[in-house]
Amino acid sequence: MDLLTKIRGEIDLRLRELRPLLEEYERLLSEADEVGAQIGGSTGRRRSTAKGPRPASRRNGAAPARAGRAPRGAGQEAIVAALEHGSHTVSELAVVTAMSGPSIRQGLRRLLGAGTVTRAKREGKTAYTLSSPRR
Repeated sequence: MDLLTKIRGEIDLRLRELRPLLEEYERLLSEADEVGAQIGGSTGRRRSTAKGPRPASRRNGAAPARAGRAPRGAGQEAIVAALEHGSHTVSELAVVTAMSGPSIRQGLRRLLGAGTVTRAKREGKTAYTLSSPRR
C-alpha cells in the first residue's frame, strides 16, 4: 500500500466519523433559522454594523443588554455534548459547536478545572475528552 492510498483511507475514515456531526450541525442551523423567524425574523447570525447608527449610551454607565446572547453555561454544555461523541481538538469543536476559539478555550478551562474534561494527545495535537461517560 502506498502512502497516498493510506492517507486517503485515513481521510475517508475521518469523514465517515464526522459526517453525522456535520448533518446534526446543519440541522441545528436550520432549526435556529426557523426559531429566529418565529421570534421576529432574526436568525441570530452576526451582521456588520459598521455603517449603521450607534446605540445611545446610557447615563449610568451600564452597557445595554446584548440581544441574542446564549444563556449562562450554554457554551460549556455545547462542548460537553460534542465531546460525548469522542475526543476533539479546539478547531474541531469550533466547527461542531459554531463557537469561537477563545470561547471554546475559556469553556474548556472551566471544564478542566471542574474535572469534567481531560486533555489528551491525538496525532501530536491536544485533544479533549470527557473524564467519564455522562449518564
